[in-house]
Amino acid sequence: MNTNQMMTIQIGKDYTVQIGHLNQIGKLNDVLAIGNAYRKKKGLREIEIREWLVKETTWEFIVKVFNEDGKKSNSQIASLDIATIISEFPRDLSNRIAFGEVLKKGNFNSVIKSQRGGKPENRGYWANLYIMLDLASFLDVDLKYEMYEIFINQKILFWRDIGGDNFKEFNQIIDTLPDRRDKNNMGIYIQVATQIRKKLEILDSRGYNEKEHNSLIQENRAEWLKSLSFAVKVGFIKSYEDLKNTLDKLDVTEK
Repeated sequence: MNTNQMMTIQIGKDYTVQIGHLNQIGKLNDVLAIGNAYRKKKGLREIEIREWLVKETTWEFIVKVFNEDGKKSNSQIASLDIATIISEFPRDLSNRIAFGEVLKKGNFNSVIKSQRGGKPENRGYWANLYIMLDLASFLDVDLKYEMYEIFINQKILFWRDIGGDNFKEFNQIIDTLPDRRDKNNMGIYIQVATQIRKKLEILDSRGYNEKEHNSLIQENRAEWLKSLSFAVKVGFIKSYEDLKNTLDKLDVTEK
């Protein structure tokens, strides 16, 4: 899916993290709040984000992520030598990274940034998923495990992306049905989407970005659309009525 959608991902039973499904840039403040809530329950002191951002090892990893992100995007910017670039960072009186100055320059905005203006919900620190996971690891072992489970094992962002692409493809497939050719099928697109949401028991929500929409829902949606597209292409589904009947027979596959 080409348009980046902001998702609200549930972590544990009571918390959520905001993250873009495509650019995988999420809100570090959300991770910090969850980590400190977990720490408080364990009788541990709360941690300020600056304690993590002043660490040299944190910025070594951020520069590594920046380099790898550049490779993926075919950036012409040469990879930075981590040791050299870190040695040139401004420092405070205790020889710790003066992260505020580093962030202000904006050199690493593609993977980490501080946003002060705009809507209140958009203010704070935002970073690449790898960096979010690094902060989670710094804060609490349980949070670290839950974040890895959701984003790495369950691949929730992957299934959100694939599901979105499949929906676009499937709408084009609907146009090829013999009884829907050369017709305005916008209403059919909506009806099919509604029927799928009903099968997934998320009919009352606004989309697929709600915290309840875990990777199981995203994966089932993607697999259903892929299978339905194939069935139309090979002629197993020959009309809109066939499509509706097939949708009624779909079941959620548990993992």
